[in-house]
Amino acid sequence: MAVGLIIRCDPSFGQIQKLKNALATTQDSVTYSRILIALTQKYQNRQLDTCFQYLTMARGVTKRIGFKWGEAEVYRGLGGYYAYRDNSYLSFRFYLDALKLYKELKDSTGMTLVNIKLGVYQHYQGQHKEAEQYIKQALGMAMHMRNDSVMSAVMANYFFIYRNDTAHRALASNYLANAYQLAMKGGHTRMIIYTGLLKADEIYDKGDTALAIAKVKDLVRVAMKKGFLYHALYGYAQLVDYAVQAHSADSMIYQKEVINLGLEGGYREIVLPVVAKFYHYYEQRHQAKDANYYADLMADITELYEQSRSQGEQDYMDYYLQGKQLRQLQLQHDFQQQQLDRKALEARSRYLVIVCLIVLLILLVLLLLDLNRSHRSSHKNADSLREMNKHISEQNALLRTHDDFKNKLISLIAHDFRSPLIQIIEITAYLQQGAFSVQEAAMLFRKLESNAENTLQIFENILRWIRTQLSGFVYQPLPCTPAGLIKEAMGSMKEEILERQVQIIVKVPPDLQVPADREMLQFVHRNLLHNAIKFSPYRGTIAITASINKDTVTISIADEGSGISTDMLDRLFEYRPEKKGTKGGAGLALIICKDFMDKMGGTIAAENRAEKGSTFSYTLPCLKNY
Repeated sequence: MAVGLIIRCDPSFGQIQKLKNALATTQDSVTYSRILIALTQKYQNRQLDTCFQYLTMARGVTKRIGFKWGEAEVYRGLGGYYAYRDNSYLSFRFYLDALKLYKELKDSTGMTLVNIKLGVYQHYQGQHKEAEQYIKQALGMAMHMRNDSVMSAVMANYFFIYRNDTAHRALASNYLANAYQLAMKGGHTRMIIYTGLLKADEIYDKGDTALAIAKVKDLVRVAMKKGFLYHALYGYAQLVDYAVQAHSADSMIYQKEVINLGLEGGYREIVLPVVAKFYHYYEQRHQAKDANYYADLMADITELYEQSRSQGEQDYMDYYLQGKQLRQLQLQHDFQQQQLDRKALEARSRYLVIVCLIVLLILLVLLLLDLNRSHRSSHKNADSLREMNKHISEQNALLRTHDDFKNKLISLIAHDFRSPLIQIIEITAYLQQGAFSVQEAAMLFRKLESNAENTLQIFENILRWIRTQLSGFVYQPLPCTPAGLIKEAMGSMKEEILERQVQIIVKVPPDLQVPADREMLQFVHRNLLHNAIKFSPYRGTIAITASINKDTVTISIADEGSGISTDMLDRLFEYRPEKKGTKGGAGLALIICKDFMDKMGGTIAAENRAEKGSTFSYTLPCLKNY
């Protein structure tokens, strides 16, 4: 709370308030978008969630009015936002989009700032040749412009990249000194703090620990006073490193400050490893209250991270598809214009023919025969045109069907591959950080292996579904045992079950059999069971039961989650194109489940339970009477 009071007393808060006041009164769209962009830049190092709100608003306005420079600035801001969100892929994609627009506008400042960020990304991805190209371009353009603030940013980032590289260390150190002097000369507070923190690291590496710690503490106080929460967090992280290397007890205090600032400023993903360390620390000492607090905090951060990553990927996909739709509409417009021109030309030609025929009729009656032949020819052309239009309509219907299948396939891949691949990336990232013991690392390797196997199985299922959509697919049912298949599906999800500590009660007769395609039915089991685990509360119960009615059997999976909203329940198994801000992956998987059940002669349904939770069920013929 103290930080908030300090920010309100700082002059920079007055600048933010002035921008907000101007935003409420301006009528010009370009000016409005410029103010939004200025607010995103003010908040990026202060409050990341607020920064994203303004970025979203600015993106909508600049796109609507066609303000290219504003779009480029928004994409650069989104690149920085997703870098803080630990989503390097989206950060890289938005930086590339920004660079493309800056090149079209010939904006040297924008190109320089984006090039150095792309250089940082490529360097830490191990693409050193590509990184060097971006860095050289940024340095060359910055030196040519002679803009102190841009030059300071480029040189500071150069030091950040090469400070541990023996071949570049001397030049990097020189660039850092120049960057600090330029920041001091221009009175650029944020860059003074950033370069000062980097200089403190350099002092620490030379062995003057006391001076480095004092310098960092002074800079942290300035950052807190000015409201730069990210820089204060960065400074405390440096103090943590110093304390850990010195085996000082202050490490715990600094790490808690890192967590507090990360949560307050919205930099949750950055502090997640620190939260995990505290959780393991208190768990090993059997301090349940503290361990539970950090476990809950870890779960909240992870959930928000997943939401942010999914939303960001969906937004980027929407942006890509919108561009594609615009191109399609343009092509359709051009085709229609050609049709109109052709018809107009035909009308003019027909008029000239009639005039000529009238004149010729006066002169020669014999030309009636030619007119008759022309009339018959016109009928033939009309018939041909009708046939052609019919063929085009059929082809358009087929194209729409293929496009619908493509959209389903893209959403299915995004749904079924995103979660396991993200988990694999996160596990490898944690292992690289060395934050786990040998036993924990071994357990994570097993989880990594399991996730990889599950991803491969998902890929096989998708291929099978694609085959069911192609012509020539013949459904050949075989006797299947739901009880065994359900246990097999549970085995593939054991990590999810253990993580949520869900109790699954299976009450399905082991000898019960139904005629079905094994992989289709198993796809349905996996998706219904995955959704039940996902939406169940921690340590909840999932009940799987079988109900036999004459010649059919109904398998039900009931969870204790929050249930399904009424508007979604009515259209749960209907395909609808995804819109911005919606999540379509799980819905499409249910639609494919319904498609499979239709092919197998069964049905699938969902309902909310009276007490709590929801129940998904499917019905198939039964091979044995009970």
